[in-house]
Amino acid sequence: MIQIQDISYQYDKKSAKVFDELSLSFDEGKIYGLLGKNGVGKSTLLYLLCGLLHPRSGNIFIDGQEPRHREPQLLENLFFVPDEVAMPHTTLRRYVSLYAPFYPRFSEDVLKSCLADFEMDMDARLDALSLGQKKRVMVSFALATQCRVLLMDEPTNGLDIPAKSLFRKMVARHTQEDQIIIISTHQVHDVDSLLDHIIVLSEPTAENGQKSVLFDASMADVQEKFAFLYRSAADDEGEVLYSEPTPQGRAVIVANSDGRETTVNLEMLFKAVVQGKVKG
Repeated sequence: MIQIQDISYQYDKKSAKVFDELSLSFDEGKIYGLLGKNGVGKSTLLYLLCGLLHPRSGNIFIDGQEPRHREPQLLENLFFVPDEVAMPHTTLRRYVSLYAPFYPRFSEDVLKSCLADFEMDMDARLDALSLGQKKRVMVSFALATQCRVLLMDEPTNGLDIPAKSLFRKMVARHTQEDQIIIISTHQVHDVDSLLDHIIVLSEPTAENGQKSVLFDASMADVQEKFAFLYRSAADDEGEVLYSEPTPQGRAVIVANSDGRETTVNLEMLFKAVVQGKVKG
């Protein structure tokens, strides 16, 4: 379990606070989507979780350990895929031989499966790869570690459409029941079918009461509370919480008053949350 307790963080004394008494929790066996506008601190939060940044106040615990100490017992169970990947001047085969031993649960079978699906060669030179190829390698290696905590920052950036589809299938296929996976992304369509839980961050301001979390709810709760429908332009607004035009009429979010189960439109939900139309 990951517990974030009242953390505050700013990059220096002259800059605005990124987080002000932020509290969150993440449970094992779930895939979390971390959403928010540019600059709200999504990447910063991931760096705090893996101990590469330290909160100015408050605490972070991963299974009772503090990431700031970077202890081997924690690091062997945590893997971070950053948005920008700097690769060493070596081959993928050599990289795996050097770094796989650091992760006790590393699976050669998972790695081979992912690399085969992504059509990546073990003898490829990492420093010569494109952005999309680097992401394929790092996602494959991350899933192969089978770490209990996987942090991914914009993992589908640079991937083409077929590779994005493969990414979803790989995560669904290779995720273990005891893992916590946190995916920070702007590309909500790339991951919406994977997610168990949604968190939307905002900048802490006086207007929002210093709150950094706009929305924190499971996908099951979202489906129970809201319905995502299409209506003709002539339909009465009535119970509509949020709407936007489409070629078919209007896409709307309404209160789920009759217990129906609809497919969550994550992009619409995000827009509605950011505009204050939907809370959770």
